Amino acid sequence: MGRFLGILLLAVAAQNVSAQSAKTKKAIVIIVDGIPADMIERVHTPFIDAVSKDGGYTRAYMGGERGGYSETPTISAVCYTSMMTGTWGNKHNVWGNGLENPNYNYWTMFRFLKATKPESKVGIYSTWLDNRTKLLGEGLDQTGKLKMDYHFDGYEHDTVRFPHDMESIYINKIDEEVVKQASQSLRADAPNFS
Repeated sequence: MGRFLGILLLAVAAQNVSAQSAKTKKAIVIIVDGIPADMIERVHTPFIDAVSKDGGYTRAYMGGERGGYSETPTISAVCYTSMMTGTWGNKHNVWGNGLENPNYNYWTMFRFLKATKPESKVGIYSTWLDNRTKLLGEGLDQTGKLKMDYHFDGYEHDTVRFPHDMESIYINKIDEEVVKQASQSLRADAPNFS
């Protein structure tokens, strides 16, 4: 069995769009990268508990079968791609964080939703621009010109607001900004899938 990279929380919440409308289900996938599930399960996590209360908590692992054809490195972009496509590296062809040559024949959850329900709104909130432009392949011919309706990302390129330091403390500041922007967008824009 592969090693676990992070945890996946899937919260599906009913939300009133307006007083007269029926409830519309929304889905949010929250990736907490690099923290083993057993570590999170040992500590008090009121905010994670609140988010996952209605939709449930799913413990997942990444990496495929050790020694098998599906064995995949447990590196962030590789695992994100595995989760978003439902395939391992031997199919999606992402082997490192550089996302050098993704195989877009394996569709992401975002692409499936937009293809089956084009009126749906999708959002991505991430520290890294590559998660939208390379992993999801936004705007590329190979992804049918997938378009995210809402996105807040790419802060790793903003060295004025987030000066890079040797200890990488700037990543924590960027993560805080992503959480702030995501919270505001989820409330104001209410995408169907984020």
